[in-house]
Amino acid sequence: MTCLFSEHPLKNALLILLALSMLAAGASARHRKSSAGEPGTFDYYLLSLSWSPAFCLSDPGAAECSGPRRFGFIVHGLWPQYEKGWPENCNVHQQVPDDVVAAISDIMPARGLVHHEWSAHGTCSGLDPADFFALLRRAYAGIAVPASLSRVTQEIEQPPSAIAAEFLHANPKLSVQSIVITCSRQDAPRLREVHICLDRDLNPRACSADAARGACRAATLIVPPIR
Repeated sequence: MTCLFSEHPLKNALLILLALSMLAAGASARHRKSSAGEPGTFDYYLLSLSWSPAFCLSDPGAAECSGPRRFGFIVHGLWPQYEKGWPENCNVHQQVPDDVVAAISDIMPARGLVHHEWSAHGTCSGLDPADFFALLRRAYAGIAVPASLSRVTQEIEQPPSAIAAEFLHANPKLSVQSIVITCSRQDAPRLREVHICLDRDLNPRACSADAARGACRAATLIVPPIR
């Protein structure tokens, strides 16, 4: 093994300073990659549909879980994506108006979620809040939820590929490459989200490798019932 350090203390000190500066530069670059982004500069959208009954098992006091209405799929978000990576928290300082929050509450029932999604993802879209959430609604309206997942009254256990197949059957324009099923990381994994990749005109397209990497690897997953 080659040793970088010598018996000369000054040389050793310089080598240590150089290594520390390289680590700091690397950390800074990673930070810029994860949080920086120019609004409107991205490649495609990822529509994330969250299976509310699974979420409510872990957080029963959440807004979508404690009201009179019981939800199946809700919209988690519409996320601008790069072919590799994604922008977040772009430098846009606008608030979501109350009327926009109220108007989207049928598909995004938690006020905190609406504000978080705007801050983390909507700010990178290049749109103002009203236009961004109008686009999110259009994206959601363009996807048909399979009838079998609209009225789940008892627990279902099936492979992730079966859920993807149901979405593909209900949405002939989707391809296998444009849909990703995600699940919780448990001994008995539950359906967590369905991710659908769309181009900037909201037409289905293949997900990038980054998006596909989150696919559920379990042989089967549990779909908790709507209560």
